[in-house]
Amino acid sequence: MARAAGPERRLLAIYTGGTIGMRSHHGVLVPGRGLAAALRTLPMFHDQEHARARGLPEDTLVLPPASPDQRIIYTVLECQPLFDSSDMTITEWVQIAQTIETHYERFHGFVVIHGTDTMAFAAAALAFALENLRKTVVLTGAQVCLFFQNQLFRGTRVTKVDARKFAAFCSPNLPPLAVLGADITINRELVRKARGGARLAVHSRMERDVGLLRLYPGIPAALVRAFLQPPLKGVVMETFGSGNGPTKPDLLQELRAAAARGLLILNCTHCLQGTVTSDYAAGMAAAGAGIISGFDMTSEAALAKLSYVLGQPGLSLDDRKELLARDLRGEMTLPEADACQPPTEGSLGLGVAQLLSLSQEMDAVRDALAPSLACAAAHAGDLEALQALAERGGDLSREDFQGRTPLHAAARRGHVAVVSLLLRSGAAVGARDPEGRSPLLLAVRGRHQGTIRLLRAAGACLSARELEDVGTELCRLASRADGEGLRAWWQAGADLRQPGYDGRSALRVAEDAGNVEVVTLLQSLQDAAPGPEVLPGV
Repeated sequence: MARAAGPERRLLAIYTGGTIGMRSHHGVLVPGRGLAAALRTLPMFHDQEHARARGLPEDTLVLPPASPDQRIIYTVLECQPLFDSSDMTITEWVQIAQTIETHYERFHGFVVIHGTDTMAFAAAALAFALENLRKTVVLTGAQVCLFFQNQLFRGTRVTKVDARKFAAFCSPNLPPLAVLGADITINRELVRKARGGARLAVHSRMERDVGLLRLYPGIPAALVRAFLQPPLKGVVMETFGSGNGPTKPDLLQELRAAAARGLLILNCTHCLQGTVTSDYAAGMAAAGAGIISGFDMTSEAALAKLSYVLGQPGLSLDDRKELLARDLRGEMTLPEADACQPPTEGSLGLGVAQLLSLSQEMDAVRDALAPSLACAAAHAGDLEALQALAERGGDLSREDFQGRTPLHAAARRGHVAVVSLLLRSGAAVGARDPEGRSPLLLAVRGRHQGTIRLLRAAGACLSARELEDVGTELCRLASRADGEGLRAWWQAGADLRQPGYDGRSALRVAEDAGNVEVVTLLQSLQDAAPGPEVLPGV
């Protein structure tokens, strides 16, 4: 969020309805008015003495001081009419986006108070409607908010998983953007940077004629045909596992016919976690080129993305398919080859050859380019290029212009042979990138067990800062039955007994979930695990 010039930040709270302001009407809860008046009576939400001294208007409240020299002043804007979130539609979410646009210059951030039942849909819709957003927009409600308990999630990555508990939302395929403990830990590599000085653009032409079709075993072709009829323009189709569906000829014919008349079909998985893979051809590819992979998008994000893409004027069908296949708002994780395309082996080798052929008078140029080229070679796993650089006296420990060393790049990709070469060349195992991450941490996150073993043998260990919230991360992995991730942390020296934010260990989480395989794995690792090695300091 942008900081104010002085000690105050001003926020706009947009109250749309939901449980937080519910009132009983003939025994039924309905959205109620007067939220600002209710908040005004609660000292944790309003400092009456400070407001009186400042002469603030009735619709403006002030929180108790966040620090000795900082105040947050907020204005409550009630929508007309108020809605139960079950009645919210794209029309209402576009109106919220337009309200943010109207007040964009006056406030440093925006809080949308929204019912939780459709909050994940709202977060995804707003993410696509608000382009070039340079100020924070947070959704919250009475039960929970997308920043809940101690974790902040990307709005295009959440889904609601519990109707009653405070931990009602999860982000199945992307870690939290931030975790609050004794300190605030921000996963800065996940934070998307705003583009240049581009102005806020609100996309109000979101297509309403989109739908969600969940396939199930034995689903009749006639039902699918009826669902796919005009005026429907796009559909999110939830399929089995990694993107498969029934192969009945009559069902595939209905999908082919819909795709042939221009209906966009976005294929997402039923599963809470995982992705639609490129080899889902078992059934869906036979339906024709009209089906586009949704990779690891949630259905909420996929539906909002379809609405956004179909609402863009002047695009051909192929243009729309191309947009759907791109990561626009951090809503999906593309395969590594698509998300990051390092130089090809041929072009990288040519670059190294050209660099080494520079005359002695160009030593300064060679020295400036070598670190970036070495990092590119390490990322690509190009041993030959790295060896050529080393033979000409290149320092394979130097940072590139982004502050990363070749060892960071190789460890992140899990290139064991490259990591081995770099270690033999004297690469510093304890080097930190600008986000404070070591090569060992990057190898752990990538679950590259061979790389972890090499780094540990070379004396690498996780710092106190890198292990600060490891208990919560271990519990998250245990809840998702991610044995590979648990083993990677154990190999790196993490104490698997560390509790998460709710006091439970990973073993307890696995036991509560009844996951015998994970329980067995954790018990065996804990019996064999040494204590974590921790570097002093941050």
